[in-house]
Amino acid sequence: MVAGSMISQIELVLNELPESEKKVAEYILANAKDVMFMSIHELAKKADASSAAVVRFCRSLGTDGFPALKIRLSAEVENIPYVGYLDVESNETVPSIIDKMLSNTMLTFQNTASQLDAESVEQAVRMLQKAEVIYIYGVGASFIIAEDAAQKWLRLGKNVYAISDRHLLASAMATKSENAVFWGISNSGETKEVVQLIKRAKEQGIKTISLTRPGTNKISQLADISLFTSRAPEAKLRSAATSSRFAQLFVVDIVFIAYASAQFDFTVEQLEKTRQMIEVLYD
Repeated sequence: MVAGSMISQIELVLNELPESEKKVAEYILANAKDVMFMSIHELAKKADASSAAVVRFCRSLGTDGFPALKIRLSAEVENIPYVGYLDVESNETVPSIIDKMLSNTMLTFQNTASQLDAESVEQAVRMLQKAEVIYIYGVGASFIIAEDAAQKWLRLGKNVYAISDRHLLASAMATKSENAVFWGISNSGETKEVVQLIKRAKEQGIKTISLTRPGTNKISQLADISLFTSRAPEAKLRSAATSSRFAQLFVVDIVFIAYASAQFDFTVEQLEKTRQMIEVLYD
């Protein structure tokens, strides 16, 4: 398992937390080494919070409880020098921007890999294998991820729909819902259009997968299988998502490669067929 930065994840979620959980987060950031040796009750007392607030805080981070948080924190504090996400400044040089983007992207991959649940990936693969039709949806930058996922499974012979018009996609789900999967993609996990469609999918008896950042959010709570990226920050001045987009592509690639590996010979055969068909277009 790749070690990700628990400290960076706490910093990223800090301003979104309720006051009781924020006290816990601030205490951990200021006393990371001491927290590794505390019980949940000791941390609650030191942070002037309740034990329940500590439990909720761990859930907000997407960790499996306080012991798991301490393990991640211990590995980082003892062995890994912390380098946080770096923002671009005014009139910065291109070499500096390259270095910062590389650092941010690597940290995004590490954080995503460290918390991605292998069992959930395996469940998603099995669900996609059985599906006769796959619907994939996201809004804005997340729709780019949906299109990328769709072209991957199309090349393996799956019937896949990645449609930006949610009304048209809902119509498709209504007419072809038997043995189908809906995959909703949203960095926040709260995108209204994705919430609406995942609810409609469940009403139709369609199995559902979500891809969101970790923590409690509507879309992951509704989904049958929840996949999570890291909580990646974005620059204040930007034209499109960067870190979150890389994290989403990373997870989609992992699911696809796991899917391909599970039926390796068939995958190789299908990809060769599509390669040959595309080559004909250049003749």
